[in-house]
Amino acid sequence: MIIKPNILVTSYYDTASTQRALDRLASIATVRRPVLSEFSSEDRFISALQGVQIAVVSGEVCDERVFKSLPHLRMIACDGVGVDHIDLPAATRHGVIVTNAPAVHDANGDFVMGMIIAMVRKMLIADEGVRSGKWHDRSRYVSRDVCGSTLGLLGFGRVAQAVARRARGFDMPILAYSPRASQTAARELGVTLVSFQELLTSADIFSIHVTLNDQTRGMIGEREIAQMKQGAYLVNSSRGAVISERALVNALKDGRLTGAALDVFADEPPPLDHPLLAMDNVVLSPHVGSDTFGTFARVFECLVDDVLLFLGGKIPRHVVNPDVLNSLNPSR
Repeated sequence: MIIKPNILVTSYYDTASTQRALDRLASIATVRRPVLSEFSSEDRFISALQGVQIAVVSGEVCDERVFKSLPHLRMIACDGVGVDHIDLPAATRHGVIVTNAPAVHDANGDFVMGMIIAMVRKMLIADEGVRSGKWHDRSRYVSRDVCGSTLGLLGFGRVAQAVARRARGFDMPILAYSPRASQTAARELGVTLVSFQELLTSADIFSIHVTLNDQTRGMIGEREIAQMKQGAYLVNSSRGAVISERALVNALKDGRLTGAALDVFADEPPPLDHPLLAMDNVVLSPHVGSDTFGTFARVFECLVDDVLLFLGGKIPRHVVNPDVLNSLNPSR
């Protein structure tokens, strides 16, 4: 009798959008999708994963203790791009393959452009004005143009490139900085690759698209913001900890920055007394830049493809801790 491997899905992604992909595993694995309350603490998360070989996770922290407690775990498939909640060295030491699903860029590209327009054109301020009877407060709603403003992209991966494709329609000069930027992609998109310093000093709208790691944590602080154009705008849809929120608040208060748009925070959700929540020149959203039904479906098709490769004794396409392959046969 062949015993099917156990797969646990902790992802909160919309069930209707993702079930079709998971159904591809039904004949070769036992798939369980408990309610989210089962993962409300690390102990409950560990308990739910006992005897599980493959976990499909969202933002659950997977650290040394988790890996030590789950000797049967062989693979973690993350339901998006970011893997900063996974201790990758610990996963590698315990022989656990970690994959991501880089299929969120188009939704994020749409979302970032929407945030830029809402931020620069003061859409939320205008909305509040209409609702509170301030229709004629015209001077409050006047803004600069999005069209023609210089867009600076910190990072030049899939999401940044998706933003660049959309920004071209607004006739925006586009700059980007990334140590690993593709010259070919930059040329095709009409993007000028510049130094980090030039990006800081030249962008009217500074948009952050880097993964969170030891090099990028706190990358945009008081010194970097001080070098930005007077009156520039800042957008962050990557990870909150890339920015010093204290420095951002101060820059918004003293006018160094005109506005900000944030889909992410250092602590999520942010406390209700966080000063950013009281500022009308800040557009905020609850880490939903990639949350569309279409993206959910594409992400799960991507991660299920990798799970099927793994179960078939092959190497998944999107392994983020490749060192584990040196000591592990994926069919193990």
